[in-house]
Amino acid sequence: MPATRTIRDRAIPMTAVALATGEPCPQLIVDTPSGLPGHRGTLVGRDLEVLTLSALLGEETHRLITLTGPGGVGKSRLAREAVADARITRVVRLDLHGTTGHDDLTETLTAHLPDEPCLLVLDGCEQTADATAAAVDTLLSHTPGLRVLATSRRALHLYGEQFFPVPPLPTPPPPYRQDVRELQDYAAVQLFVDRARAVDPSFTLTARNARAVAEICDRMDGLPLAIELMAEKLRLHRVDVLLNRPGEDRPERDGHPAVRPPLHRRIRSITEHSFRLLDEDQRALLTRLSVFTAGTNFPTAGEFWNLPAPRTEQAVETLVGHHLLRVTPGGDEPQFTMFNTVREYCLERLSAAGELPDARRHHAEHFLLLALEAGPHLTGQRQAQWFQRLAPLHADLLAALTCLEASGRRLDAARATLALHRFWLVRGHLDLAEQWLARAAQTFAVTPGYEEQTARAELARGEVALVRGSVRLAADCFWRAARVHRERGDTAHEGAALAWLASTDHRPTGPGAVHRAAVHLLRVAAHERATVEVAHAALPLAAGSSSTDAKLTADLLDAANDLFGRARDVRGEGYVLGMRGAMADSRGDQALSEQLLWEGLYRLRSIGEHMVLPMVLESHAVHLWHRLPHQGHRVARLFAAASAVRESTGAHPPPIVHGAAAALPDVRRLLSGSEYAAAWREGRGLSAVAAAGEALAFGPPPSGPAAAAPRPTPLTARQHEVAVLVSQGMTNRQIAQQLRLSEWTVVNHVREVMRRLEVPSRLHVAKWVLGRQQHDGPDIVA
Repeated sequence: MPATRTIRDRAIPMTAVALATGEPCPQLIVDTPSGLPGHRGTLVGRDLEVLTLSALLGEETHRLITLTGPGGVGKSRLAREAVADARITRVVRLDLHGTTGHDDLTETLTAHLPDEPCLLVLDGCEQTADATAAAVDTLLSHTPGLRVLATSRRALHLYGEQFFPVPPLPTPPPPYRQDVRELQDYAAVQLFVDRARAVDPSFTLTARNARAVAEICDRMDGLPLAIELMAEKLRLHRVDVLLNRPGEDRPERDGHPAVRPPLHRRIRSITEHSFRLLDEDQRALLTRLSVFTAGTNFPTAGEFWNLPAPRTEQAVETLVGHHLLRVTPGGDEPQFTMFNTVREYCLERLSAAGELPDARRHHAEHFLLLALEAGPHLTGQRQAQWFQRLAPLHADLLAALTCLEASGRRLDAARATLALHRFWLVRGHLDLAEQWLARAAQTFAVTPGYEEQTARAELARGEVALVRGSVRLAADCFWRAARVHRERGDTAHEGAALAWLASTDHRPTGPGAVHRAAVHLLRVAAHERATVEVAHAALPLAAGSSSTDAKLTADLLDAANDLFGRARDVRGEGYVLGMRGAMADSRGDQALSEQLLWEGLYRLRSIGEHMVLPMVLESHAVHLWHRLPHQGHRVARLFAAASAVRESTGAHPPPIVHGAAAALPDVRRLLSGSEYAAAWREGRGLSAVAAAGEALAFGPPPSGPAAAAPRPTPLTARQHEVAVLVSQGMTNRQIAQQLRLSEWTVVNHVREVMRRLEVPSRLHVAKWVLGRQQHDGPDIVA
């Protein structure tokens, strides 16, 4: 006898819902007051969403609410919790997961809905979106007391539909420098730990496994279902082993996953289900984009698909609507990225179809051209824009280099490497730079006609080696570069190479050699065809002669600054300002030193500099400590941020900044142990740009009348970042997605920003940001 449920004392056979299509039938569940079955696990990281959705359900003006989001994001679970929280009197739920083609859905629902007002929950509508939309449209038009809550991977596109996007859980961003306590603040990590303890009650997030857990959560895109499935594998594997086995997604044999619906038993099933919603052309387009690691935009997608712009936008819109691509805000051109789980699935399909090698070659060719185009601009007037453009594409650039070399195109890989070396050096990717430059120098050396490129690659490799502390390797590289330039008769660049060689104090040695190299370099720099490479060579010579010949040091910095200014090299100008600030401090002129350091820091932040920034940041922190000792917590954060940025690059630490050795113990004495530890932990979690922004939040002491000095911002770096996004018209939810925070945290930040600025609305916050940008120039966040 079939199972039954009761509606107003009427027995409704469950088989009455079965439709004559031969397809799996939807499941009708009716109950009061909530009408939704419970869930045995806790709902993690969705407090704000439950609160907001239950409030919407409490407003009768919203007759159709659709929860949209990627597969496995937890739409069904959120709907259950919100309905229960809203305490709806009468609820009818129809589970449509795995069902297709039910054209008489309207008649079925009409026959079994109660006569009194109720909430109809349609769960998993994506497979029957057209039939569901038609049924809902009819029912809402003819049933005044009916309200509908739908969950779907795509919208129903009905008039009056209230969208409720359900984003993935926030995940820790690479390079996962946070400590255990910081990682525990991320909802994705909380979920993994909670589900891991269900498998192994002794599981604990520790310093040994925290990085692996963070990376797993990030690679699973913050999707709760994917994270839960990975955590369940701890019954067989350690966390560090799981990190290397995400693609091995087979059902377990002990029967445990059988309690899940078929679509929820494997990570792969999440994408397979979404793929079935696409037609063949859309599947082909999506799989071709899977070779992009970081993302793409409309022009690039159109090039790969060989489609005109209107059709490209239409295809991308469809894939975004199915939550297979996601939009990354910011920049002039919207970026579209693919979920990691979707990418792995699509790469498997490309490989199975034999199309992966061709797609990778096409991808490599695109990024080869981009790298060659970027090279000249990384020391020019568009430097900041190009650093911003390349930063999110770094993973794709590396993939292209690897593909070029693996396919035998070593010369093209070497050309791209030489073009990108300045990006790697400035952003602190020193290990990568050294590895690729070594290959490039070797490739150029055995290729006739590439003598100039050989010398440039050796010089670039030597500069990277010197920053890493490999002085002997640096000297060898500079020596080879000088020899090649001499053979070519290029005296200008030979002088630059010899200047670098003298700065290594390895071959030849002694202050006399440094002086001779400096004098020669000054003559070279005076030539009208001198380049920024000469300016870069002048900086280590200036540092080496600063304690013995102040005039020579000043002349070298002037020459370098002229060349940087001629090329509009912002990073070079910032470097020179930082060195002049350190010199002013050594002379006891602290006011001038702080002014120079502030200006240098401002320029370095604009391109997301990582190499020089720690030194300038520490110098600025020392001055801030002397001028504003009550800001001890901020000073500690800046020292911690400088330390973390330097560690992340692998750069050889320079001698400790003058005054830092005394400032840090004083800061520790001012703050309690817990306050200092918290400030240090927060500082190590700051990005280079955020740390520079926090240092700049307090302007330097005014050099002229007080009225002419910029008013210091009372905001923290995070609050300032939120204020800038508010000025761009972003909602709290969009800001939360951009910064990977909870929406409730953003709400609190916005309230605190308005309180500190003493303004009544978001509009006034936007006006304040605009005023700062007009005074100081736009804030550039890399």
